[in-house]
Amino acid sequence: MFIGTAAFCVTILLLSVYVFLLRTPPLIISEATTRITGPLTADGQIDFFKALEERISSPELATDDNGFRDFVRLFGDVGVTGGDLEFHRLQKYEKLGLDPTTPPTQILPLAPDAAFQKIFVARGEEIPWEQNRHLCSQPWTLEEFPMLADWVNEIDVPMDAIAEAIRKPIFFAPLLQDEGKNLVTLMPDASLFRQFSRIYRTRALYRVGQGDIDGAIDDKLTIHRLGRLAAQNGRITSYLIANAIEGDAARIPIGANPEHPLAERQLQRLFDNLDVLPPRRPVSDIYEQERLVALSCIQTFAKQGPQYDSLSGGAGFFTRGLFLMHGPTDFMSVYVSRTCNWNIVFRRMNEVYDAIQAPNLRTKYHSLVKPSTPSMFDMVWRLLSPNGRGTLAADYLIYLLVPDVENVEETIRCSQCAENMQRLALAILLYRCENGEFPDENWATQIEKYLGENPQRYFSCPTSPSPDGETTYALVQYGDIVANCPDLLLVELTAPVPLDKAVIPADDVLSRRGTGSLHPGGMNAAHRSAAVRFLSSSTTIEELQQLLGRVSEPQP
Repeated sequence: MFIGTAAFCVTILLLSVYVFLLRTPPLIISEATTRITGPLTADGQIDFFKALEERISSPELATDDNGFRDFVRLFGDVGVTGGDLEFHRLQKYEKLGLDPTTPPTQILPLAPDAAFQKIFVARGEEIPWEQNRHLCSQPWTLEEFPMLADWVNEIDVPMDAIAEAIRKPIFFAPLLQDEGKNLVTLMPDASLFRQFSRIYRTRALYRVGQGDIDGAIDDKLTIHRLGRLAAQNGRITSYLIANAIEGDAARIPIGANPEHPLAERQLQRLFDNLDVLPPRRPVSDIYEQERLVALSCIQTFAKQGPQYDSLSGGAGFFTRGLFLMHGPTDFMSVYVSRTCNWNIVFRRMNEVYDAIQAPNLRTKYHSLVKPSTPSMFDMVWRLLSPNGRGTLAADYLIYLLVPDVENVEETIRCSQCAENMQRLALAILLYRCENGEFPDENWATQIEKYLGENPQRYFSCPTSPSPDGETTYALVQYGDIVANCPDLLLVELTAPVPLDKAVIPADDVLSRRGTGSLHPGGMNAAHRSAAVRFLSSSTTIEELQQLLGRVSEPQP
């Protein structure tokens, strides 16, 4: 009798241990957990890769209308060797309908800073970094940099070929998978596009220096187009690189050569071509891609456990991330990953992405991505149940996989603000070409005819929106009238002002009285050269004086 009772108690104890400590609830495929319910793989898993491909990939990858196909023909798959990367290369060629054994027709040009460095290293001389910075930011000529004559000649053919390719009717890079068909890999070559943008920007500065303003405008527009295409089917990282690429275009001072002033025809061509660039991909689309990639990662991790090394270091991922306490072990990492309720992890990830895309749920988003640190008692309690372990895993997978949305969106807003200022600066310069002088204090009204329908949209910074009839952009006033400004044309203001009073004395800019923005670290500023740059809050008085010309000392 005693033995039977003991056996019964042991059985109950083992069942309890199994139910509470070891049993993993089955994954429920539903909209609430996996978000999508198909297509399915042969083993019944969600095929997130195929789902993404159906949503964002073009069916015309292998046609001659696809400019990316020309790009691969030109340069091959630069820098891809060995392992999964070779698998990616072959997969890319297959999807584009190209022969992977056909050699590329062009050699990828060196970026300007790399070419500059190579020359001085070969000479055994110290690299003049100050000159290198000038090369990448100011108009220059071969009289200043004779050593770059060969580089200038070498880049023309490949860069002109790229410019032609990106103007094809479509431009899509194929989506790729890893060799184990587990994680989704999006590879639109955004980092390589950034290298191209630096080459185009440096060539544009060279063209400005030698007076080829039309050529510089072509390069500026090519960079803008590269930026739009870099964000086509990438993730948030690619989207941010795309914004940086468009920033490269905005910084080009096409009107900086006094011997070759901008003609009205050139300004109008630039203005008109900005309107026909490929549309910028909505960031909400990118968040949906990020969601599916994150859910794909969770599914892979649930299936293969922490030994799978694609998520930040295999078992060490949980060791470093899940257990912010003394003495974590790989055994505990495996235990949590193998026995948690993954339905909770999926649901929590979907809650985060739902909150990201709903402005009224931002408070919830913050609570989900930055959960409070559990006490030791709470941590132990969570470890004792599959649901608790699911919550624990969700906290840190969200931490790893969800982008920093606040920084991402501010970066995008700052880029849109720079785009607004570029339009306003071009309109002001068009006004000057037509009227022979800069507009006066009522400049905002005077340039509206150049801005098309709904001109108010250009007067409002996305980070600090202005009411209708007001703006946070101001024309810099030199003396009694706005005329013959040395360089600085428009700056941002800390508070909105009426459109008919949107001017600021140069002295106030120098003393930083009323200027500034909600962009972290500084403000956007437009120049007479048609360039728009981010003016850091650490800009010195001497640098401001150079931008503003010689003005009176600021009042204390």
